[in-house]
Amino acid sequence: MANETNTLGKSVSRVDGRLKVTGAARYAADQTGRNIAHAWLIKSRIGRGRITAFDTAEAEKLPGVLGLWSHKKAPRLFLTGDNFMDGNILGEKALPLQNDQILYHGQTIGFVVAESLEIARQAAGLVRVRYEEKPPVVAWEKPGVKTVEPAQVDFQPAKLTRTAESGADFAALLDGAEVKVEATYLTPLQHHVAMEPHATVAEWDDDRLTLHNCSQWMTGQQRTMAEVLGIPSECVRVVCPFLGGGFGCKATIWWPAALAAFAARELKRAVKIVTTREQTFNTNGHRPGTLQTLQLGASKDGRIQALRHTVLSTSSEITEFVEPAAHRTSVNFYSVPNVEVAHKLAVLNVGAPTWMRAPGETPGMFALESAMDELALALGTDPLELRLRNYAEQDLQKKVPFSFKHLRECYEKGAAAIGWSERSPEPRQKRDGDWLIGLGMASACYPGYRMPSSARVRLLADGTAVVGSATHDLGTGMYTIMTQVAAEALGLPLDKVRAELGDSSLPPATVAGGSMSTASVMPAVQAAAASLKRKLAALATRDPKSPLKGAKADEVQFADGQISAGERREPMQAVIGRAGLAALEATESSAPGDEGKKYSFYSYGAHFVEVKVHALTGEIRVSRIVSAMDIGRVLNAKTARSQVIGGVIGGLGMALMEESLLDPKTARIVTADLGAYHVPVNADVPPIEVFFTDKPDLNFNPLGARGVGEIGITGVAAAVANAVWHATGVRVRDLPITPEKIFEQAPARAAV
Repeated sequence: MANETNTLGKSVSRVDGRLKVTGAARYAADQTGRNIAHAWLIKSRIGRGRITAFDTAEAEKLPGVLGLWSHKKAPRLFLTGDNFMDGNILGEKALPLQNDQILYHGQTIGFVVAESLEIARQAAGLVRVRYEEKPPVVAWEKPGVKTVEPAQVDFQPAKLTRTAESGADFAALLDGAEVKVEATYLTPLQHHVAMEPHATVAEWDDDRLTLHNCSQWMTGQQRTMAEVLGIPSECVRVVCPFLGGGFGCKATIWWPAALAAFAARELKRAVKIVTTREQTFNTNGHRPGTLQTLQLGASKDGRIQALRHTVLSTSSEITEFVEPAAHRTSVNFYSVPNVEVAHKLAVLNVGAPTWMRAPGETPGMFALESAMDELALALGTDPLELRLRNYAEQDLQKKVPFSFKHLRECYEKGAAAIGWSERSPEPRQKRDGDWLIGLGMASACYPGYRMPSSARVRLLADGTAVVGSATHDLGTGMYTIMTQVAAEALGLPLDKVRAELGDSSLPPATVAGGSMSTASVMPAVQAAAASLKRKLAALATRDPKSPLKGAKADEVQFADGQISAGERREPMQAVIGRAGLAALEATESSAPGDEGKKYSFYSYGAHFVEVKVHALTGEIRVSRIVSAMDIGRVLNAKTARSQVIGGVIGGLGMALMEESLLDPKTARIVTADLGAYHVPVNADVPPIEVFFTDKPDLNFNPLGARGVGEIGITGVAAAVANAVWHATGVRVRDLPITPEKIFEQAPARAAV
């Protein structure tokens, strides 16, 4: 495989795989040397109130302590703007350590820098803090909670109503439907729990900062950190070649990174800060909880006439964040002429929420796809047939067609693989001893995003090439995809191309998030390769010593490391060598045009799940999953499949075990470790079959490839919940689904 020049679409192993499995890959916390000092965060032990005393005397006497900052000795930092498109990506929208107010448990109220990590931690423990406490607000899912309406949701009004006839009464349309269902669904706060905790090493060279930081967005964090410190953007370099998981929370700048940079400048030495596992739960964001009510009104033949989707999601006193569960799903997923969505926020004493894999779509599709199954039951219709009857051919909100939508094929592939045609319409019809067996399904979706990005391609005199962009690989396979695209575009074997990324000094690129990296960066790689080939062709055809002398531009070809025109050919490096160059390079950018005005870009999919539920204990085991995806062209079958599997596993966690619990008295997150916050492990994961339609969407970009990183998680929780209902006859609308909740819904039975 390494010597092939055309590997796109094939299963290519990760080019960075050996570095990771041998421990050679260096992460932010692995940076050593340079006389590094160590920082430790001091955290609030109450959920709401103010600091009345902050005694640092004993801590500052400890040998090895270099500095201690708090609201009494506040660091000088600056807030940025709030425009995501400009790269202003602060996780918390309030400066730290500026006053004595406490807004959530675990709020950073100080930090120590010392000669060693042990000394810093000991000093932090010697700080004596007293508080004036107030009752924190955490009971968001109960009636009577105070709510606010956000100014906008996903660039749209918080309440959005669309009717087929202008001025029609939506409530009357919903009330007049022949068949109606209404249900409320709850998804709890969740945390990213990436394997790698957040870490930063900050080092100054005169007025220039190098920041080794966990980062999904090199140039965004560069711009944000520059504004926070009050220095020019060109004076900041963010470096992060490898990331041990992110799922959204490492796209933003969190205050510990800024505090490390500030302290390094004050102390004139490198400073390292690594959050503990517990600290990541209150320092680096989370997925908000949601309470969603779905009302569906349909005709007796199963055509949905009206849909209302209202959402209450959690936010924070310190930062407003909206989880757009309805606006990103119910507005345009099905062909429903009359739709109303509305969103409100419950403001809690918690740390700032943030993006988490498929924000909005993940909880939104749980509610929508669960409600679709409940409507199918009310109609006496097969759940898959109901979805097909309401299949949308165009985006009714934007009033444009979807671009290359192959969701029907996903339904067909998944249903055939799982044996859906043999499924009984009634629940509790199949069992294996004490195990009840059920089948469920749900749809998946995620928008096709693309943003301006740049890339550089360099062809070296030894015949190898280097492709570089300030994008990132947070586990998605970007190193490999960049290598593949560049190799094919240049006509070089795969083992002759090396990718560079994770460094803001490289050509700028968009965030490694929103499933947009491949769609945004790869067209730039193609453009840079094409530009470089034009330069190389010009050198060869003008060189009297080249066999290609005098050839026309349209005759020149590149393949197998050779440049040729008809029968005339020579190695590419020979052209560079005769020109006396060490390398030939080209940098190009790529950006979307006006295609978004003509089409609505989405990826689609379908999950089919088999579960077994023990009739006596309520234990749930997912025994099989089939996922069929329409993501456009598949550039690497192995990494794409891996991404879907990873998303599905995240969906399993959401369905059955993930939940961040808050102590109602203190607002402390009581599940702030990997012993209490449960995520799927090997024994929890069943065989997962993944199918792709693999049909290029050339309306979207020149490769025809949309993103795959996030769609895999959307819909999984609903598919599991629907399968649990089919196995047991019990509908659990409150995630995670646990044996206790199954028995609560079936109180009259000694067994399920």
